Amino acid sequence: MERVSGDEGRDSMQAQGVVDRADGVDRIEQAAVGEARAGDVAAFAALFDAYQGPITSYLYRLTGSRETADDLAQETFIRAFRALGKTPDDLNFRAWLYRIATNGAASWHRRQRLLTWLPFNRGDDSGTPEDEPGNDPRLAETLAERELIAATLRRIGPKQASALLLRHHLRLTVEETAAALDINANTAKVRLFRARKAFIDAYSALNDDRTPTTTPREVQS
Repeated sequence: MERVSGDEGRDSMQAQGVVDRADGVDRIEQAAVGEARAGDVAAFAALFDAYQGPITSYLYRLTGSRETADDLAQETFIRAFRALGKTPDDLNFRAWLYRIATNGAASWHRRQRLLTWLPFNRGDDSGTPEDEPGNDPRLAETLAERELIAATLRRIGPKQASALLLRHHLRLTVEETAAALDINANTAKVRLFRARKAFIDAYSALNDDRTPTTTPREVQS
């Protein structure tokens, strides 16, 4: 499947009448999920176009590797396609899809821990020339901030990072976040509280050499 951006996929679904979140209820998308559940490949392709970008971005933030994120995203959609026919009619597709992605990232992290003893193990080096800050100090500052946030997420670990990304970056509700993590809503609230504190502590520790010291507003709330 060809990779598209999240915005392009969302626009594609809106053009086809697949998505309408105006009242907070994704009725049209649920219709597309129903068609995909019945074996309609075109309907699933529309869902793929809408979610491939956000899912890949989410996985990149969890793994720190573009190549790994691409691979895990493809695996996520393959698993979703194979399992969709067994899901209930009232499935929250978005939360379910993020649960598959989260589980995939967790499995990847477990495999990485098993390989950490290898002497030639090294970090991701998949940067492209377009990522270089160049001579623009504002761009350099933005990229440095992104790297600091990414480093903070890696420091607090995938369990807490997943909760923060789902709730604050991807804007899932608490209930959807809980469903994506396969926990109940109260447990999700506790995990989010602890994850916010862990993030702020880790961010502050990594940010000691930067002035002024700040914490991303979206995590403070």
